[in-house]
Amino acid sequence: MSTPIKRAFHDTPLGQIHYRYILTSNTPKKAPIIFLHQTASCGWVYQNMMKEYAERGHDCYAPDMPGFGASYDPIEDPKCSKFYVDVFMGLFRDLKLPKFHLVGHHTGAGLAMEIAALYPDEIFSVMLSAPALATPTEQAAMFKTLAGEWSKPKHDGSHLMKVWDVMNGELWGSLEVKNHEVLDTLRAWRGRDQAYGVMFRQEKLRYFREIRCPILATCSKQDVLWPCFHYCTELQQEARCEVTSGNFLMDSKDVEGSIAYHHMDFLDKLGL
Repeated sequence: MSTPIKRAFHDTPLGQIHYRYILTSNTPKKAPIIFLHQTASCGWVYQNMMKEYAERGHDCYAPDMPGFGASYDPIEDPKCSKFYVDVFMGLFRDLKLPKFHLVGHHTGAGLAMEIAALYPDEIFSVMLSAPALATPTEQAAMFKTLAGEWSKPKHDGSHLMKVWDVMNGELWGSLEVKNHEVLDTLRAWRGRDQAYGVMFRQEKLRYFREIRCPILATCSKQDVLWPCFHYCTELQQEARCEVTSGNFLMDSKDVEGSIAYHHMDFLDKLGL
């Protein structure tokens, strides 16, 4: 059993960080789970997973990155990915969280890798969904392909239809989810540029190599980051790597091949 998902804010020197959380009513509790979103989503995308993990006995938290969702907008561009890491670690310290599990998708996976590498004593395990593992040359090429401007506000409103068209198709699974992701993308047009500006320069291969806790890495063959997935087993031979049936974070643990399906099994086998 669990309580409903709630929302709160954490004060930082530069502004407020918004986060969603759900507290399990199970006793004893298992370790908390932190969910880190992709660009340009927000913590909302994890709501279904959070409910299922709370039923399993975990308190769950899904913060919005600065520049995304209901969190504050950074006035100055971040200088490196550790800017986001420091913001999140400040939140976790304020919440007085015990040792926890990390879950991240795309950008969130990059931040989860960095947190796990820098704070090994505070992390039980890390689940990386479609991690953008790449060399500096590969990251530069991906930046050119993926980071083009397409959501900046235009006086004629043309950006609205452009974002809708870019988000069209089966990627988001349902009209409700697509609509929410379109709104998140429009809101985060500046935050998206700020995050991409540092995440495509992040030393992902180094951070991934330095992780010492158990690793689950997942990716769909349809994901734009699938060509980089081979680095997972090459750099961490003990990592568990699974090909998912899709990247739908909303899919239930009962959907065979889903992200939650593999992660729940991963935690079960770890006894955590």
